[in-house]
Amino acid sequence: MADTTNAFELLKSHSGLIHRQPLFKADQLQVDGYHLTFLDIHGQALDDDIEVPDFISRLPRLLIELNHSEKALLTLPESWQNALLQQEMNGIDLTIDIHGNPKPENHHPRYKFADRAALEREPDTQTLLVDLNGFAMDKLQQLIPQWRRHHNTLCALNVNATEQFSLCKQQFDLLQGLFYTLPVIRDNHVLSPSTEIMMDLLVNLQDPNVEVETLADIINRDVTLSYKLLKLINSAFFGLPRQVESTKQAIVMLGQNQVKTWASLLCLAGLDDKPNELRIVAMQRARMCELLAKYYKGHADVFFTAGLFSTLDALLDKPLADILQNLPLTDELKAGIVDGEGPIGRALADVLHYERGDWHAVSQSPIPAELLMRIYLEAIHWAKELNQQLDD
Repeated sequence: MADTTNAFELLKSHSGLIHRQPLFKADQLQVDGYHLTFLDIHGQALDDDIEVPDFISRLPRLLIELNHSEKALLTLPESWQNALLQQEMNGIDLTIDIHGNPKPENHHPRYKFADRAALEREPDTQTLLVDLNGFAMDKLQQLIPQWRRHHNTLCALNVNATEQFSLCKQQFDLLQGLFYTLPVIRDNHVLSPSTEIMMDLLVNLQDPNVEVETLADIINRDVTLSYKLLKLINSAFFGLPRQVESTKQAIVMLGQNQVKTWASLLCLAGLDDKPNELRIVAMQRARMCELLAKYYKGHADVFFTAGLFSTLDALLDKPLADILQNLPLTDELKAGIVDGEGPIGRALADVLHYERGDWHAVSQSPIPAELLMRIYLEAIHWAKELNQQLDD
């Protein structure tokens, strides 16, 4: 464990940026693996002859610690690729993005390779990465049959709109992009009865004037929620010195705001008609906002809630403003989430810009990019540990 912790600290010492995106199986919307990209501090590709960092020797193990999957796609400079290809594989299925360079000849046999689609050449790799930003949709339709004949796996990158998702889920094997974080707004969309119950619970949990006894009763009315809350609080994730026997005891020990926050997270985690990765995104946003609170001189629990509730539109397929108007939140919190106003809004903007890889916007933040990168990695690791606890 100590070796992994030290390696993780080395990873956070990277002088540039690290970005992670899920790769979805197109036919199931389950995560097949994660794509990690290593960039310079401005969000540009690193020079191919850049010095190899110390963490490369422990990267296969780090990927297992950081991700929820044993599969990974890596975009990194050629010098790092050459060093990595000499490593033994320890329980991870690794694909290297060679990005137009020749495919390496001497390497561990378990490594695979991917290359970028281009009109002027046909890459010789099992996996083809197709950046939707580089092709018009009509041209894409013409090229897909040709690509399919030459490659086992077609992976669409930058699937950032619901219309693109509708096309690509029929034509590609893997999908990467922001599509799963976007709401599908439909006229006369009606929430399911279970979701309505969850929303009523969220409303009651956010009541600023609720008493301890009443809060405990609200949580205890939902047997599943009270069970999951006590199980989580008594887990190694919290590491409390003694067993918590009741919801009321949890409120006394942790405080109302903490219990409200964790109960709200568990409510959202219970929605099962959306990709599990969206639940993980909610956790990551919440944790990043919480860690940014001290830099924006805000309250950590309020910032955590802002990050968590920023995913409600995608979870419920309704406009965020419509959802939040029914929740008894402060005007400051609502304005921060919906309109990006105040310190809450600025912190949430930092989180969303980093999540979406908007490096120009990241560079405009008052928070240094290297600090945002470290907070981002901390949030990913935290969400992975929490998600594992919730799945147990």
